[in-house]
Amino acid sequence: MPAQGTDGTASPVMVVPSVLHPPAARLRTVSRQGLLDQLGKSLAARLVLIAAPAGWGKTSLLRDWWLARPRPDSGVAWLSLGESDNDPVRFWSGIIAALGTVAPGTGAAALEVLATPGGKTPGRVETLLVDGLARMPGRRITLMLDDFHVITSPEVRAAFGFLVEHLPPVLSLVVASRGDPELPLARLRARAELAEIRSDQLRFSRDDAERMLNQTLGLELRPEEIHALWQRTEGWPAGLYLAGLSLRDGEDGLRAGFIGALSGDDRHIFDYLAAEVMAGLPQQIRGFLLRTAGLGRFCAPLSDAVTGSAGSQDILEEIERRQLFLVPLDSNRRWYRYHALFAEALRHELSRAEPGLAPLLHRRASSWHRQYGTAAEAIDHAIAAGDFSDARELIAGHWHEFLDDEEASTAEGWLDRLPGEIVTGDAQMCLIRGLLAGLGGRPKDMEPWLAAAQAAPPQGPSRHGPASMESATCFCLALHRCLDGDLAAAEPAGRRAAELELELGNSYWRARALSLLGAILYWRGQHADAQLILEQVIRPAHRSVDKLASLFALSVLAAISARQGDPEAAERYAREAALTARHRVTVIADLTSADLLASRGELAAAETAALAALDYARNHRRRLDTIAALVSVARINTRAGRDADARTCLDEAGELLATLPDPGILADLLAEAEHAAGPPEPAPMQHGRTHRPDGLSAREAEVLRLLTLGHTNLEIAAKLVVSVHTVERHLQNAYRKIGVRNRADAAAYMARDGN
Repeated sequence: MPAQGTDGTASPVMVVPSVLHPPAARLRTVSRQGLLDQLGKSLAARLVLIAAPAGWGKTSLLRDWWLARPRPDSGVAWLSLGESDNDPVRFWSGIIAALGTVAPGTGAAALEVLATPGGKTPGRVETLLVDGLARMPGRRITLMLDDFHVITSPEVRAAFGFLVEHLPPVLSLVVASRGDPELPLARLRARAELAEIRSDQLRFSRDDAERMLNQTLGLELRPEEIHALWQRTEGWPAGLYLAGLSLRDGEDGLRAGFIGALSGDDRHIFDYLAAEVMAGLPQQIRGFLLRTAGLGRFCAPLSDAVTGSAGSQDILEEIERRQLFLVPLDSNRRWYRYHALFAEALRHELSRAEPGLAPLLHRRASSWHRQYGTAAEAIDHAIAAGDFSDARELIAGHWHEFLDDEEASTAEGWLDRLPGEIVTGDAQMCLIRGLLAGLGGRPKDMEPWLAAAQAAPPQGPSRHGPASMESATCFCLALHRCLDGDLAAAEPAGRRAAELELELGNSYWRARALSLLGAILYWRGQHADAQLILEQVIRPAHRSVDKLASLFALSVLAAISARQGDPEAAERYAREAALTARHRVTVIADLTSADLLASRGELAAAETAALAALDYARNHRRRLDTIAALVSVARINTRAGRDADARTCLDEAGELLATLPDPGILADLLAEAEHAAGPPEPAPMQHGRTHRPDGLSAREAEVLRLLTLGHTNLEIAAKLVVSVHTVERHLQNAYRKIGVRNRADAAAYMARDGN
């Protein structure tokens, strides 16, 4: 349609009617009422900016709000911009035509100037339009501009900036763009005249993902499959939709494999990113994206080193302005990463466009991280470059930094990625694998690696390991036996390791060996000897060397003090150990705190602490700690008068205790708790078979039966007169015995095999 002048004559520029209305939805969209409400509240601002990369639902949000507006004549105008709107005449003709749909005659004077040959001078059109709007009656107009990122003309950008700066009260603007437009955003933000909706707000929730995949696309995915796709796409709406298309086009039997392997080189996702994001990018930005896609996280100096060119900071700022799937990792905007699927698509394109370049880029990244970054990233990039000897050298120099539970998997991952012969042919690598297995609660995996360590030659000096192979073997053996619950066998190995480290070792492994020996002696009831050893570990010299060994020593000292009748010292040690987050080495301190709370009558707090410690011990397969935690929870239940709950814990503790060769003082602790709980109720007479072939106890089977009937955990607890925590423990044990992971599978099992 032509934009109309005051005399009714059309301007020479035709405005296609379809751009004055939102594009039709291609399928039923996911309704997002929260975002619609947020947009509605934002319209009080002078400018609403909706900025996000391609496929984040900007147009869908505006369209849904447009369709949901109270009345068609509510003063909301729409303009979809295109490449041709970089011509100033076409741009302003479109703006005036859009405004005319809700306020006929708006901008008539500006339109006359546009229609006059040679009459348009810089600033004239926008000035007349602002003046005309300022003279309008009080009716408020909202102008929605979609796809503003296509406007690249400096002249049009400057003219639109003038309109924004001088916007009359009657008009507010909503601008949707794939990047930040060149507007005075900082000034508007400071004046509280700017409202912003960005990727974080547009990101799909899990519920949104479920509606998209199951309702819109009809895929009937299970909750865990939806969760996996939602995590993999990071809530990117287009990514979820395109993944859904691939699933719909694929074979049902391959669904699980597809979800697990979804990446940026999926056909639908790659084609979308190539067409909507990569196409038309300046070569400098495109080359930067391809060369930095393999870095994981990156900053400007690292990017300079990897690309071999200066100026990365300016390029990063431009990429962020363009909203090219760049995710800041800190508030200072120093470190960044790419959206995972975008990074994979870039790596796929690099391998196609410049095969063989990726190893060189990783080699440069590893070199930079050795000097300026982190050992972990230097190792990652060395392995990715195929520099396995360098990676082995780096692992040998830094592996001791990754013995913490939260990071041990990182070190194991490096060793998994090295060729087998690199690991098995190096005594130190074998030793590291054995130690990591032990600290990960897998004592059975330690033995073959210890044997391999003794058989393999060392490939270099052991700067950060135990004092000798004998010391390392004794330490691992002591840890192995301790985890197995064979404390009698653990003690001599632990003593020998401590002797060797005291004589020849470094302070780090000395603290480790002493803390392990102290814990073994505590569990064996040799509290005075354990105390003397552990007090050496918490001396300032050792604390600064190995924080975990010090925390472990503090935890055990807290338990020893409690056993010796010194609650003040016990509380002091436990409090000091608890200054860090919960960890495998602080479980004993947590249980001591729980016992102290219970002794003061603070049963609710005591139960919370003991149950948290129990969960941690179970999850990390610490059998001694698990039994101690069950006994602690049982004692609390006894104090609270919950005899059935106490008996359940004691029964479980007794079953686990019976599997241990020498559990030390735990047998006495269990006996004390059983005595306090009183005799168990006589078991009812049973006829026929008394043991189920699946190993379920009668109570576990009863809990599963009630679950199958549709009862919640709370309802099951009420029927069985136990706590919800007890029901949850029964379910955990039952799931493990029958090999299921959730309620639906458990119900199906009981329906099939439960009798």
